Amino acid sequence: MNIRHAQTTFSSSPHNGVSNNFVEHLSRLAQERPHDRALIVVNAQGDTTLDYATLERRSRALASELQQRFPAGERALILLDNDEHYVVAFFACLYAGVIAVPVFPPESAKQQHLARLLAIAADSQAACVLTSTTIIDVVASASKGFGSAELIPVDAVDESRAEHWVEHRPKRDDIAFLQYTSGSTATPKGVMVSHGNLMANERAIETGFSIGADDVFVSWLPLYHDMGLIGGLLQPIYRGIPAVLMSPTFFLQRPVRWLEAISRYGGTISGGPDFSYRLCLDRIRDEQIETLDLSSWRVAFSGAEPVRHATLTGFIERFRPAGFAADTAAPCYGLAEATLLVSCNPRGTGVVGTAFSQQLLAQGQASSTAEGNTLVGCGTPQPHHAIDIVDPEGLHSLPEGDVGEIWVNGPSVAHGYWHNPEATAKTFVTRDGVSWQRTGAHDSDTHDANAHDTNAQGHDAQDDRWLRTGDLGFLHQGQLYIAGRIKDLIILRGNNVYPQDIESAIEAEVEAVRKGRVAAFAVTTPEGAEGIGVAAEVSRGMQKLVPAEKLIEALREAVGSACHEPLSVALLLNPGGLPKTSSGKLQRSACRQGWEAG
Repeated sequence: MNIRHAQTTFSSSPHNGVSNNFVEHLSRLAQERPHDRALIVVNAQGDTTLDYATLERRSRALASELQQRFPAGERALILLDNDEHYVVAFFACLYAGVIAVPVFPPESAKQQHLARLLAIAADSQAACVLTSTTIIDVVASASKGFGSAELIPVDAVDESRAEHWVEHRPKRDDIAFLQYTSGSTATPKGVMVSHGNLMANERAIETGFSIGADDVFVSWLPLYHDMGLIGGLLQPIYRGIPAVLMSPTFFLQRPVRWLEAISRYGGTISGGPDFSYRLCLDRIRDEQIETLDLSSWRVAFSGAEPVRHATLTGFIERFRPAGFAADTAAPCYGLAEATLLVSCNPRGTGVVGTAFSQQLLAQGQASSTAEGNTLVGCGTPQPHHAIDIVDPEGLHSLPEGDVGEIWVNGPSVAHGYWHNPEATAKTFVTRDGVSWQRTGAHDSDTHDANAHDTNAQGHDAQDDRWLRTGDLGFLHQGQLYIAGRIKDLIILRGNNVYPQDIESAIEAEVEAVRKGRVAAFAVTTPEGAEGIGVAAEVSRGMQKLVPAEKLIEALREAVGSACHEPLSVALLLNPGGLPKTSSGKLQRSACRQGWEAG
């Protein structure tokens, strides 16, 4: 059922030059296009459709409830699955002036499943928990951890309350929501994303991927994660086009459901982290591919974790018979502290893969070569945004081809971390590396002469605020390439060893380990030197077939061939034993901490 032509046609973009925030924008959509489909939620029970008028009315009803109970600026945890109730809850927070805090429903009331959730509740000092009648009992069983926060079932709110909503107009610098980072190298922190940040990044996404009035989004991405919320939900609402949503669990149970939804609804834009494409490669059978029609898919974005050349080229080849075009693949780079998107290539570019000398990369230099480690280009920044590659110690700009820390500037750069001035001071800085907080400056007209930006002139306030991403990267022929994270970097005798290189080599050479379930990390040897540690998940069936000694020897050989260094520590784990963030990223530092703790 192709839905691209089921929408009302307008001669101009419904948002262009009019809406300053999503409250204004959704209100306008509800008035001008009340019966056009905004959401289609896909699950095992069937499909649920909401038009703009219904979505807006339900959002106002819940906002009225929130306004009656809490003053503007209070925080509300959104503890729901990827469905219409989550969407209503998020917009209700915007309509009420309450700061939304997206979180994920716990698997159970067990402490290990609640720990991160309760930590976020405590850090944000949430006044309420927006949940549903179906899981409120699980939430209530942990209510002590939520302190005095009220539990509000979103699906039990009377729609007639919409008439009692008191109009709220967010200001540009008002905080819209707290995006708690997934903590791949540190304890999760609440990124303060303003209404201005949101609108700036939605404009960047629209421009970067050339999103048009006939596009259709399909997303399984969790709405508690920035890619799912800002990309999978808010971008289609921003552009006034349909959003087809399913839950991550629904996708993970049967990955073919994602591609079936694209096929059924004529999806044009969809994507996810690298692991989601690998999952499709591993678990979708040939006979299932024969039933798919992916010819409508025009932008298959890949981000949120390292983009692997082998994954994307493998996906292109495997799903070509279903109509998936090579130029659909769209690697990109972004992070929560920049709201979401930082860089991408124009629609139709496809995969820009370049082989680099691993020996020179280890010395901080990127030089293309006929054979080497193939990295994927993640594009360029969008208008009014800038990227610079900076020496993390000397804080000066580096020339093209030098590996350094990626710094980001522009109106999408968030306002800092919630109630964490120390972390904010280290991450959000002026161009000379001084804490942006301490300077009090907001409207500097100057840019570093070496900053790699052709479109940064004339953008909004905050011109002098730069985001230190903590990611290592370099520029090559105008493309941004990601080399890893600073805190994950392994330094052996002055040479840089990138964990991703080791992990890719192991996956390619050691069939016994699970794909995407390998982590390389730095360890300190008994002699006090830095060495290489590897943690790898091994299926229970493989554990019975291959002795541990042989697996460890295979890991040693793979590490040695990848970086010409010995393996110091090998950890063989059961399935599910590798520490990961809530968004699926490897927590290499947690592997190291686990090993050190014994």
